[in-house]
Order: sequence, then C-alpha cells, then structure tokens
Amino acid sequence: MKHNILTITFLALSITVSAVGFKVKVRNPGQFTQTHLPVVLKLDNYNKIHPTQREKLAVYVNGRQISSQLDDLNGDRIPDELVFQLNLKAGESRKVRVKTVNSKRRKNFKPGVYADLIAKEKDGSHRFVTEASSSKNDMYNALHHHGVAFESELMAYRIYFDNKSTIDIYGKRTPQLEIAQTGWYPTDEQLKAGSGDDILLVSGWVGVGTVKGWNGKKATHIEKFDKRTQRIVALGNVRTIVESEVKGWEYEGKKTDLRVRYTLYAGQRHAMCEVTASNDIIKLATGVQQIGGGSLFKSSTLTGSWGNHFPQPDTVKYKKETTGLGVFMPIEYKAKNIVAGVDNLLLFPVKKGETVRFFLTASWAREENNTFLKASDYFDFLKVWSISLTEAVME
Repeated sequence: MKHNILTITFLALSITVSAVGFKVKVRNPGQFTQTHLPVVLKLDNYNKIHPTQREKLAVYVNGRQISSQLDDLNGDRIPDELVFQLNLKAGESRKVRVKTVNSKRRKNFKPGVYADLIAKEKDGSHRFVTEASSSKNDMYNALHHHGVAFESELMAYRIYFDNKSTIDIYGKRTPQLEIAQTGWYPTDEQLKAGSGDDILLVSGWVGVGTVKGWNGKKATHIEKFDKRTQRIVALGNVRTIVESEVKGWEYEGKKTDLRVRYTLYAGQRHAMCEVTASNDIIKLATGVQQIGGGSLFKSSTLTGSWGNHFPQPDTVKYKKETTGLGVFMPIEYKAKNIVAGVDNLLLFPVKKGETVRFFLTASWAREENNTFLKASDYFDFLKVWSISLTEAVME
C-alpha cells in the first residue's frame, strides 16, 4: 500500500483536462460497495484552471450537479482542494465532470457535517471562533464543551483542550446533526425527543484515536510545551477538518512541534487522523480504551473495544451505555500493539517531513439501526471496515 492512496481517498482516478474544467473517471476496484466515498482533488494539479477560477468550480454526475466543497487549507484565500462524494458498487466506475459555473448556478446543498470551537466570555456569553491558543494548560474551562467538537450525522467527536488532548465521543440515536442544538450537553427535553448524548467516560485514558506520548510503560499526556492551538481548518457541507497542534513539546529529549489533524466526512462515522512532526519521533501512542472491563480486539494494525459502562461520573442520573471503539493503522507504519492498563494501544514512529495517517471509529448500541449485539459482532465489523479502507484503491 502506498502513502498517496489515502490522500486521494481510496479511489482510482483517470483525468482529462479542458480549458474550463476537466473530466474524472472514478472507479471502485474493491470487493465492497462503498457509500459516501470522498474524492479529493488537489487543484494545484490542474494548471489550466486559473486560481481565480477555482471558487467557481462545481461537480456534475450525469448532467446533475452534486454536493461539493472547496477548501482553502493554507490560508491564502485560494481554494486548494475540491472534494465530493460518490456511492460505488464493487467494480463500478463513474464519470464526473468538474467545470466552472456562474455563482448563481452553484447550488447550496444541505450540510452533512458540523464543527464548532466556542470561547466563554467573562459575561457568560459564548463566542464562536475558528482558532484558540494558549501557552498554558488553562483552556479546558475557557471553552464550551472543553475544546473543538465536530460531527457527521452518525457520530460526534470532541478534543479536550488540555494536557490529555483526549478524543471523546457523542452517539446519535437517529442520523442527524445535533451539536449546534445540544451543545454536547442535551437537556432532558432533548433527550426525551430522541437526541444523542455523550456516551463514553474517557477520564485520563486514550479514548479513541487520541495521539499521546509513550514512556515505555504507559501512554502519557502532552504536558511541557510552548504553545497549544486548536483550530477549525475547513467546514462545509461535505467535510470538516480540525486540528490540535502543539509547539515546542518537550518529548524524547528534544522540543518538537506536533500537528494532529482530524477529517470527518458527511455520511461517515469514522474520521481520518494525520500526524506530522518537526522532528523524528521514536514512538507515539494511539488506540482505544477498554470500556468497563469489556472485550478487546488486538493486532498490529487494528485495535478494538466493546463494553458497557457509565458515560459520566454521576451514576445516579446516567445509565450504563454499550459502546464500540476502533482504530485502524495501515501496516506500512509498522505499529506495535500493546495493552497498558485500560489502554489498548498502537505504538508508532513518525519521521520528520512525513505524515502518518490512521482511522478511528465508534458505535453506540442505542443507534436506531444498530446491528451489534455483542463484542464479536462489532469486531467482525471492524475487520471489514479496515479492509474497505484499503481495498478501494488501485496499486
């Protein structure tokens, strides 16, 4: 498996460029039907489309415009990537046309993702921001829901803005966007109406897909640093991208800048994590935590967890929730699986100038379409999921 297969999002692309657009032939050569598959086009590769024309691009399938998103990832106010999604059966191909259109003809589609980063003001009000930073470990209570939150209609995640940097999860009973309404903390009325809720007590553990240090015995927090930042990099109707970045992290005997980026697409419950560092790192840790003494799945590429436990310290108001967690790391990164206390970890290296990409997912037993009745059901799902992430690619 090659590094760049993940950046083109698991799809084989055949491209013909014209003066005002280009055609893309997308094929799924894998054995599984793929739904809501993202196709990510890096617009610097299409030099016949002038940068000033990029914001006019739209995507058509069979003459019908489909939902797409233009993202400026480097902050120069020029779109860098165009992303859209397709449903493809095993072996199926689809022809797509990308072309410039008048702004009035670029349709607005219903968002399938949401993200927010909310600062608490001294007067008790809230202010929505796209970036927040601090040189101290003082942001946990300075932000609503303690850090950036991001969601699809199937699952929501948040990253604690503290030394733990842990990823917590919020399950959905019904597929829908909720965080803008519930603020991660649904009222009793919203719960009665069918909203989801926080379904995992992460404490000081690894949660799901959190990136932590490793001291030889256990996963460690990011404690000594010069500056920590959270930001929303992109948000539209197709995907959201958020980052947790630390500058000057004192780790493995040197100061290193570490950037951890999470991308979540509409219609998907799993997120992609991309890790980059300013220095070589011998070992970082990620993985899943054990849930209430429940079952674990262990391998050098796939870790899983299934269990039943209280999602909050308050065991009177809250009932136990049954939850599944999974992390898949492609074999090329040569990760090592180790169980350290409650954490079912994958230890992996990072080389300066390279990007490590892995995937995290979660499920809730109270989802209306849930089919998982026991740990073996969920672990079978994780095996298929991990294969589907790599199979729909031409080598």
